[in-house]
Amino acid sequence: MLRRTSVAALLVFASILTACGSPVEAPEAASASEPAPLSPTVRVPRQVDQSDRPWVVFDPCLDIPDEALVEAGYDPESKDEDAVAADYHTFLICSFRTPQRKYGLGVFSSNITFAEQQEKSKDYATPIMLDGRRALLEVPTEGICDVSMETSYGILGVSRLFFPSRSDQDEEERCVGIEETASIIARYLPERERELQDVGR
Repeated sequence: MLRRTSVAALLVFASILTACGSPVEAPEAASASEPAPLSPTVRVPRQVDQSDRPWVVFDPCLDIPDEALVEAGYDPESKDEDAVAADYHTFLICSFRTPQRKYGLGVFSSNITFAEQQEKSKDYATPIMLDGRRALLEVPTEGICDVSMETSYGILGVSRLFFPSRSDQDEEERCVGIEETASIIARYLPERERELQDVGR
């Protein structure tokens, strides 16, 4: 049974609000049937929306190995998962925390486009490049710092969140290390794995 803590709920909602803003308009011709998988080996996502957008093929709850979370400073055992599938987009969401419960980590994978994310976060986002990938450094509200990266299917978002109960946290430090954390997670994106395989040939 999944744990539902108040902090995990904050991470989930902060991630969705950061990524969505106001609802994305539904495509004019939404398909009522599931899209065909890209290949026979593609895993069917745990949530699939009813739009003609790509499937969200990277699931942060299934595809980030424990050693990557440990490298980034988070506890794999603290995993808490969620998902949002509307008619017009999908968000697969996973949250974690540091062993000392100093920071929370929210990771969301979505089939909204990078252009849509840029438009939603234009008032508080700075364009950056992360490992050759277009990305946005976003600081929307107190206590949160996000990186949204462009992927082959949409975006991957990484959110760092302060715990409200901690009095030893400095707001000036909320973005320290967020790009490194996002880079660690981005290693496991499907297209990144294909690039590394091609280099090794």
